Amino acid sequence: MSADDVIENATRHALKMMHDAGFEVSDKLKVVVDPELPFMGYSTKRSGGHVIVVSGMAVKSGPFEGLLIHEMCHIHRTGQNHPSHNSQLLDRVGHALIHKYQLTEDYQIKTVQEAVNHIQDLYADDIAFRIFEKSGAFTLDQAFEFFLDWINDEAIKPRSVRDKWLNTGIMLNNCFALSNLKRHNIKDIDNQAERKVQKFLSQTNDAVKKEFLYFKNFMTGLKENPTEKQFEKDLTEYLTKIIELIKQD
Repeated sequence: MSADDVIENATRHALKMMHDAGFEVSDKLKVVVDPELPFMGYSTKRSGGHVIVVSGMAVKSGPFEGLLIHEMCHIHRTGQNHPSHNSQLLDRVGHALIHKYQLTEDYQIKTVQEAVNHIQDLYADDIAFRIFEKSGAFTLDQAFEFFLDWINDEAIKPRSVRDKWLNTGIMLNNCFALSNLKRHNIKDIDNQAERKVQKFLSQTNDAVKKEFLYFKNFMTGLKENPTEKQFEKDLTEYLTKIIELIKQD
């Protein structure tokens, strides 16, 4: 079977699973492959509909339909104008903080963007795991291994301000993985995930150790239907805490 056939069949099946679970993707949708993409995939809105861009590696991977469903859930959240996927709201918060703290370096902007992406991914996964439960497209065992691999247990030895930003990004990645396990009742087998996180934290400073629980609890406790006003307030506080943490000596 060609790559095009794999994509066509997986897309059709994923759309059916979305429909059967009550989560329509009504806009025109196209799935394309970027062989050079260094991560699994992303979705974006373009004139006339949405495009899901996947890596060549993703097409060959086992849970390819699971990836498509995850990206379709982003599209569904966007179509429903959920605050987490409201581009005007996100731009307003992001631009305000970038201006306030005079963030000009690429690694600073990237850390802020990834921090927002974690929130968006959690909201997309809240839908995706309902579909996985019904369809078996991505099992809990697969999910555990996926999130366990996501966790990085090695901190970067801080030699520069850039390293502090990168370490904070790793901490947030780890919080995201633990939060997804918790939100979807995925058993942390033999506390492997928690032990990896604690190994990472043991290599960080006291400020990171102290704030880690806030970020994990924030991600774990995200509510399904916040008002735009409340979400904007909470997101601003979350991103501000990230930047203030990095600014500490």
